[in-house]
Parts: sequence; structure tokens; C-alpha cells
Amino acid sequence: MKRILSLLVALCLVLTSALALADGHTLTWARGYESTSLDPAESSDDESNNIVSYTTEGLVRIINGEVVPGIAESWESNEAGDVYTFHLRKSVWSDGTELNANDFAYSFFRLVDPEAGHTQAASGYCVKNAEAYSAGSAAKEDVGYKVIDDYTIEITFASQGMENLFLVADNALHPVKQSFVEEAGEAYGSDKDHVLGNGPMVITDWLHESQMVLSRNENYWNKDAIKVDSLIGMCNVSGATAQEMMMTGMIDLAGFSDPTYYEPLYDMDYVGTTYTNTDQFIQINQNGRTEETGRFLSNVNFRRALSYAIDRTALVNTVMLGQTPAYRLVDPDAAGVDGKFVDEYPLEETINVVQDPEKAKACLALALEELGATEADIPEFSMLCYDTQGNLTKLQAVQDMLLVNLGVHCTIDPQPIQQMIAKVYSSDFDFWTGGVAIGTVDAASPGGVLSYWDANDPDALFGYTNTEYAALLDVAQQATDYKTRYDAIAEMEKIFISEVPTLLLTWQTQNVVYRPGIVITNVDAGFGADLAFVDFEE
Repeated sequence: MKRILSLLVALCLVLTSALALADGHTLTWARGYESTSLDPAESSDDESNNIVSYTTEGLVRIINGEVVPGIAESWESNEAGDVYTFHLRKSVWSDGTELNANDFAYSFFRLVDPEAGHTQAASGYCVKNAEAYSAGSAAKEDVGYKVIDDYTIEITFASQGMENLFLVADNALHPVKQSFVEEAGEAYGSDKDHVLGNGPMVITDWLHESQMVLSRNENYWNKDAIKVDSLIGMCNVSGATAQEMMMTGMIDLAGFSDPTYYEPLYDMDYVGTTYTNTDQFIQINQNGRTEETGRFLSNVNFRRALSYAIDRTALVNTVMLGQTPAYRLVDPDAAGVDGKFVDEYPLEETINVVQDPEKAKACLALALEELGATEADIPEFSMLCYDTQGNLTKLQAVQDMLLVNLGVHCTIDPQPIQQMIAKVYSSDFDFWTGGVAIGTVDAASPGGVLSYWDANDPDALFGYTNTEYAALLDVAQQATDYKTRYDAIAEMEKIFISEVPTLLLTWQTQNVVYRPGIVITNVDAGFGADLAFVDFEE
């Protein structure tokens, strides 16, 4: 009886999905895990960030890599590019009440409030004196975020250059409504009744660890651009489960990196959008989870030994299917000045893509000599990850390689997403793989991959300091032309390969697979397909 009932339920879901898609109104998609917080000042994972980008909107948006108007309908800057004046359109919150420049100012100063300690506060440090204000060493009036009138904001940035417009698009700088936030208190962003935005979608249902339903915001200033009436996100659906649910019509769209899952769907006439969305790392906490592990991980020759011990080609052939062994930081598809970056900036030294046990042991011997230690002194290390089978099998393979080639022992610490993030920010790990979405050449901005190893970045997690690297990052961020920017990044890449601040493994290609009739108009390398602006063929 139960089996018959399950088949009937599945059939109903198939029919519901097919009919909804035919009407061009509803799309059901696979979400990897539950959102942790929909407060823009706290949102720190992809499954939270993409919902924040659907439910809120900042001064500008990024569509297919270009900055386009959001709530600011126009802007101009000074010649140096460090002062921008944004002119806001008349718009409202999803509850119909007026939104103006004062809402943006409240939200910004809430983000960098020295008493609040918001997770994403560093996203606001692109504004002049915001970091000092957050640290309690500058007055609020000295911060470069000024309301000129109800519909004009002037922002003086901390640096000049090409990055500033992209930085202001960050989700953390999206507005929140003061009265609503203050009434919700600590519950803000935790469920549908404690979320209020100004973006293209609103949350109409949120069953935690199960599904989230978003509907078109009829009060959105550009509502005619929103072709989908409802988005249904099914939580904790990935890999084989997502594939099966697509094949049975239970979901319309899912993201895959493993060809085991997406190739059969393409054979069934599903369509897709492909993009390189991440550099896959095993991040190294060079301060260590303990003083003893930090002693070894802060040694460059020990880190080099770890890298030489890893067979990236074997990982790709066994547990990281559909990916490419990474031999440098910048991926082969990234653009340079007149062609591809990797062609314009060739490297003499690259990351090994197959293991080299002899070099690994030689580097280990140098490290032990420098540390005044023996192999018996090497401590056991902890490998933190988000608790998925993919992460576990990847770390198990690396765990075996380090043990066989170096005699280095590691234990794996799988955690639910919220607990994993908490451990990352409290440095309770030695190695961490957590699916960080990484851009390459275009991510010299704070929070981008290149700033993860910046000694001056307050959001850096991995304990690596190199003043030359930090100086080059400043040059890249403040450049006003691509050649200057890319020249600096190329030098940073050489330092990365020599210093091994973390263990780069692969370049990962993501396939967003969906039913015929769906039209994806914008793909974000961090969050995947922008479903708020999905379209449908007639």
C-alpha cells in the first residue's frame, strides 16, 4: 500500500511540475542545503546568498558580468574613480512602503556597526574609513557614505580603480528596513515572517530543511522583467537524488559538476548552461587548530611537501569526476588583455598535477630540519568539511595520499553547514574544504580568492602573511586598466605557487541542467543560475 501511495504522489508531482512549466509560471529547483541566514549582514554561504539576491536589491546588479542599474537608476564618478554619486529611482519595499537613501545608509552603518560584529562587515570596508569606524577608531561622520537627499547617495571608496562598482553590488550592502529589523531582533532573516526585502521575489513559504517557495514581488520596480511567478527550492537535493528527481519530473532544474549525473540527463534531451565556477581547494589554516599543528602548517617547506604528495590527476579520475587538475591559480578560460590570461602570462613553475613522492619527502626533510623536529613529532591534523559524500570521498583520498607519501596522519571532521561555518570562523580546523565558489582574475576584490591570502584583509581566514603579495593586491585592486591589473595578478600567482598558502586541487565546471522551454538569461559564477530572471519559451 505504501509503495502504491508513493507512486501516486510521484505521479502527481510530475504532472504538477509539467503543467506549471507549460504555463511558464513555476520552476522547481534543487538546493544543496538549507540557508543559514537571509540577513544580508550575516549571509555567508551560497544557498543563503542566492536567496538574498532574489529577495533584495542593492544600488546596482551584476548581470552576465556587467554592472547594471538596480535601485540606483544612474551614477557618475570623479576622474580617479574613488567617489561615486548614485541617483536612486523611486521604489518601495515588498510591503509597499517607501524606500529611499536613508534606508541604504541605515543598512550600511548597521553592517559596519562596531557593536554588532556582523559576519559580513568586511564587505563594507571598501568605503573610506568604514573599517576604522568598525574598529572604533573613527567617527561615523568620517565614513565615506553620505546621504545627499532622499534619492542621492555619495560614496567615497577606500581605493581607486575598477573594482568599486562591483564592490557596491555585494549582497551585504543590500538594504534592510529599519523598523522591521528592529522589531524582529535576533530572529531577522531566520524564517519567512522575519524577512522583508525590495528585490524581484518574496518568500511565501519556508519549511526548513525541506523547501522554500518564492513568488514574484508585485511591488518590485521592474516587475515586468520577472517572467516566473513562483520558484520552489527543494532543500538537501544534489547528486544522484537531484538526477532522479529530474528524471521523474519532480524538479525542473539542478546544478551538477559530476558527469555521472548530468550526462544521462543530456542524453534525455535536457539542456544546460556550463561555466567554470570554482577553484577547488583544501584550505590550510596556517595558524593551526592547535599550537602544534600551526607550527608545522606555517612552514613553507611542509606545505610544499603536502602539495607534492597529492595526485590531482588521480583525484579527477576517481572522486572529482568532470573536473580538471589545476596547475596554476588562474583557470585556462580566464580572459587576459587581448587573449587568454594563461597564454599571456606563462609560468616557469606550476603546481604538480601528479604526485611526486621524492620531492614531497625532500621538502618534508627540509621542513623538519628548519623546525628542529623529527617525523615522530608531526601531529595529527583535522580535515573539516561540509558533510556530503563528495567531500568525504575527496578528503579520504587526500588523507590516504598524505599518509602513504609522507606518513602524515589526518582525521576527517564532517559537519552540517552551520556548524562547519562556525568552525571555519573560529579557526577550529587545520584543513578545510567547503565548496568555496571562486573567481580568478576578476576576483582581486576584498573577499575574492586573491584576497584570501592578503595579510591586510580582515576577512582572511588562513593565517598567511606576505607583504609583497598584499602590495600587489593593492595594485590590482586600484588599477584603472586591465594590463596593470593582470600584471600584478600574474606576480601574485607566482607567489601563490611558491608559497603554497593552500592546496589548490582542480578547476570545477558546473552544469546547470534544466528542462527544454526554460531560458537562463544570467549565470553567476558564485551562485549558479539567476532564477529570479529566468525566462520561458512560448
